[in-house]
Amino acid sequence: MKFSQPPHIVRLDGIHTPSPTFSPSFTHTYTEYPSTPFDTATIVERIKDADVVITTRIPITEETLEQCPRLKHVAVLAIGSDHIDLPACARRNILVTNVPAASIESVAEHALALFFALRRNVVGMHQLTVGTDEWVKKWSLKNDFGGCPGTCREEVVGILGRGELGTRVATLCRALGMTVHFADRKETPSSSVRPGKVPFHQILAQSTTLFLTLPLTPNTTNLLSTPEFSLMRPDALLINVARGGIVDEEALIRALEEGKIGGAASDVFFEEPAGVGNRGEKGEEGRLNGRLVLSPHIAWWARSSIEKLRGTVAGNIEAWMQGEPKNIVV
Repeated sequence: MKFSQPPHIVRLDGIHTPSPTFSPSFTHTYTEYPSTPFDTATIVERIKDADVVITTRIPITEETLEQCPRLKHVAVLAIGSDHIDLPACARRNILVTNVPAASIESVAEHALALFFALRRNVVGMHQLTVGTDEWVKKWSLKNDFGGCPGTCREEVVGILGRGELGTRVATLCRALGMTVHFADRKETPSSSVRPGKVPFHQILAQSTTLFLTLPLTPNTTNLLSTPEFSLMRPDALLINVARGGIVDEEALIRALEEGKIGGAASDVFFEEPAGVGNRGEKGEEGRLNGRLVLSPHIAWWARSSIEKLRGTVAGNIEAWMQGEPKNIVV
């Protein structure tokens, strides 16, 4: 890639990790903002003179691209690129790169942590132990948390998404003695299910725990809603470490309140950052008694993840400058 001057790189949300680790010999100018509001005017103002923009969760839309003709490379400091208008980038010959498998181990382990928090009702037990005197009065609280939990060897796990994350979750689950199945796509007829997979609706009906590890796309938006929850077991758990928007959040809360499923945990939300005002569950977790466990999109957070993100993003930009782009999304 030929430039008359060193490329100008702008990072929009540096709060997530320390700055990328560029080679000492890589000549460039660099501006970093800790965070950027999700409004087009501010985003455009910050990147209108950039050759490269680095973003983790700040959206890059067609409206933004129209006002930033100098932009040539969107470097996503993450795995997912659902916040980037990929067709618009492709039409403008703007390269989009990402960091494949940046946090697979961390996210998979977090998924298991959420599973145990739900299956053993850790949050509900904590709330009852420190917030009431029920243990003193009753001597035992084992009957305050629904049915008696099973052990890992009794778990039948269904995984939606057989990429690197889903495969890692499967490995961990099998190591704990769980039975694991991968679901085929929702639209795939039972007669056409691919080898090694189980029909989508069969997975819903038989799984005691369902892990979501698939990307957010038009086909997976609201993949799970009221009809799907109605097919699930009343003791089933749903663990989402994929993307907000795959689960219909309001339908999920209804399913929990009506006892259609046993519990749910999510590290991701339809609208992020999430708070009391914009979470799908609207603060209902208190009266669900530990059956809903949430974390603030932090499953990726681990030392190994941070170092890979920093190094790979810098490497993607430098490789592009040398005319050998890698980790290409579009």
